[in-house]
Amino acid sequence: MKTIVMGAGLAGISAALMLHDAGHRVSIISTGLGGVLLSPGTVDIAGWARTGAPIFDPYAAVDSACSPHPYAVIGVDAVRSGVNWLLEHTELFATPTEHNILVPTGVGAVRPTLTAPKTFHRLEDGQRLLVVGIKQFKDFPAQLIADNLERSPLVNVHARAITIDFPVRENEADSTGTNIARALDTPAGRAQLATALRGQLRAGETVLLPAILGLNPASFADLRAKLDAPVGEVAVPPPSIPGRRLHDELVSQLRKARIDLALNATVVGFTADGERVQTLQARRAGRITSEKVAAVVYAGGGFESGSLSRAVTGEISERVFGLPVQPAPNIFSSYVGVDCAMRPLDASGKPLYTNLHLAGTILGGAEPWAEKSGEGIALGSAWAAASAIQSYVSAPSHPAANDHPASDNQPAPSKPASNGHPASNDHPAPSKPAAKGENR
Repeated sequence: MKTIVMGAGLAGISAALMLHDAGHRVSIISTGLGGVLLSPGTVDIAGWARTGAPIFDPYAAVDSACSPHPYAVIGVDAVRSGVNWLLEHTELFATPTEHNILVPTGVGAVRPTLTAPKTFHRLEDGQRLLVVGIKQFKDFPAQLIADNLERSPLVNVHARAITIDFPVRENEADSTGTNIARALDTPAGRAQLATALRGQLRAGETVLLPAILGLNPASFADLRAKLDAPVGEVAVPPPSIPGRRLHDELVSQLRKARIDLALNATVVGFTADGERVQTLQARRAGRITSEKVAAVVYAGGGFESGSLSRAVTGEISERVFGLPVQPAPNIFSSYVGVDCAMRPLDASGKPLYTNLHLAGTILGGAEPWAEKSGEGIALGSAWAAASAIQSYVSAPSHPAANDHPASDNQPAPSKPASNGHPASNDHPAPSKPAAKGENR
């Protein structure tokens, strides 16, 4: 039997790859492509305090989180391990420190993040910035961005703005970021942009452009070499090109690992034998199939994906397993209580199903869009879930997961956190680890 991951966002894909790295058989069932395509491509752990002040020590913020925030049960070690796993498995990000950096946004605000794509620019005092708008791209108000950067209380920079003409299609007055990115993936497109910018730069300036500089990460390096000047991307509204680069990289790793990614498929039911989920029923290609499972990682998102819903009477429900959802003043912060192995809990605090683990937005209890914690929650909970599964599901001795050898140089998640409730007679519960909190 294999582990089934429900959801193809950052939490779901990461959990699947973590389990594969440890030699497990795993597949993914997902209705759609997940939220990575909409993300700005940064790795956010904790960016803003409730007071509105920027956070510069994100791991300290994780360690001090209180229930019902998911960090209270995920713990700082799992968050750090999950983030490090992502950074080690891709080459898209700048090498981070333990502290947040500052990056500009698409309206000229300044925000903290642990790390950003190598194509982004890290803001520091004293920098001189040239913000370059593209006439045919309406989602990057260059003058507004420059003006707001100069006013920012978080960093002292000098910024000016220009707008250049960069038609990617004849007579097209309004191009999408994806169309421009595809044009810049061609040598002719990069040469055209470089020509438009020559003579505009002043000594010591860094060029800031919208984050649409090619779907291929190599396109950015070539453009920077042509300009012979520092260049940085600034995130813009979706569709997100940096998010697309990360998504494409993760999906490429799924293909290399031969992990089945079943899209346009929806889990519609399950069977359980006491405390264990035995099978999942999924609707795909016009029929419903049933598959036995060793474990389940539920990373299907929250309200935005339909995993959670609110009735006209005000009751909030989870659609597949009937998990109890605790309401919150902000409906989108409603949460499912879990232990530190990410297993959902009943009213008495015991796991409902010992082989069901939650990861990502389905956990609730936070406002990741406001506090900038989305990637930290996704990666930390994925690591905790994958680690928990390893404690009671044996990996095939040979060959490795999904019928081909697993890489020997990929680090596997450590053995997990658990609250000590027995999984079943056949699968002894993981030993109890050091963890920040028992349950949430």
